[in-house]
Amino acid sequence: MSADSSTPSSTKQSSTVYDWLKLMRLPTVFTALSNVLCGFFISTTDRDLPALAARPEFWLLLLSSAGLYLGGMVLNDVFDAELDSRERPERPIPSGRISHKHATVFGVMLVATGLIAAFAADVVSKTQNTSFQIASVLAAAVVLYDSVLKSTIAGPLGMGACRFLNIMLGASCCGSWDDVWSTPQLAVATALAVYVIGVTWFARNEAGNSSRSGLMAGLSVVIVGLCIDGWVALQDLQPQSPATGALIALGLIGANVIFRAAKAISANQPVLLQKTVGFMLLHIIFLDATMTFCMTGSGRMAAAVVVLVIPATLMKRVIPMS
Repeated sequence: MSADSSTPSSTKQSSTVYDWLKLMRLPTVFTALSNVLCGFFISTTDRDLPALAARPEFWLLLLSSAGLYLGGMVLNDVFDAELDSRERPERPIPSGRISHKHATVFGVMLVATGLIAAFAADVVSKTQNTSFQIASVLAAAVVLYDSVLKSTIAGPLGMGACRFLNIMLGASCCGSWDDVWSTPQLAVATALAVYVIGVTWFARNEAGNSSRSGLMAGLSVVIVGLCIDGWVALQDLQPQSPATGALIALGLIGANVIFRAAKAISANQPVLLQKTVGFMLLHIIFLDATMTFCMTGSGRMAAAVVVLVIPATLMKRVIPMS
């Protein structure tokens, strides 16, 4: 019997653990975890890292973010299966190594895990469903982006909103609703959202022939996001304050990102553009660590965030980030 022509792949192959990890784009999850750590750390006045790590909601929020993020990555490929069959036939679904049905079920299960973990975080922290409410909006934003917004002009805004909510998810157990939606986490989340809008804009056509003007526009928005972080740091600038170190770090991050992006724009080659997008995504961890240090003055907290770059860097050598 011939394969259904409506399916992305006409060949059935057995899947491996690597195929599932590739489907989830596993290295990128560490950028989501760094968002939660940043939001959690900067929204509390407690600077005792071991004590914070001993709180159950700390781990539940990390699990929630991981579930929502990885579920979104899987559902992204579910909705893109037909497009990937033409542009990226090596991906797990169009290649036939993972079935469309199994990927759909897996993605939904991951999102459900994220929502359950957020609900559990509310229970143990007694924060009146704040975490679950933010996680629910985040889950809706992820599915909306994957299914509808991604191919529209609103796509970058949708992705930026997801990252904004992820920072706020990390801050969701800090107290009352008003406590959660306050500075500094609100300002830091806004800066990250703008940065990610720029990265997403830059990545719009990473698999094809990209417009240099579009790439330049995306990079410009990335720079605006970095400048917002710089403005936030300036509000706390004093002699020998953590903000001084944060501003230096932001300058180095900005210079590094601009240099790599400029090279990619000049070459305008899909492979180099994809690597540059991965590079920009990886720098989200450095941004989160920088703002954590800026707001808390704790080197240990900043180190707890930046250490996530190690597994992300090692994994991206074998598992593509985009």
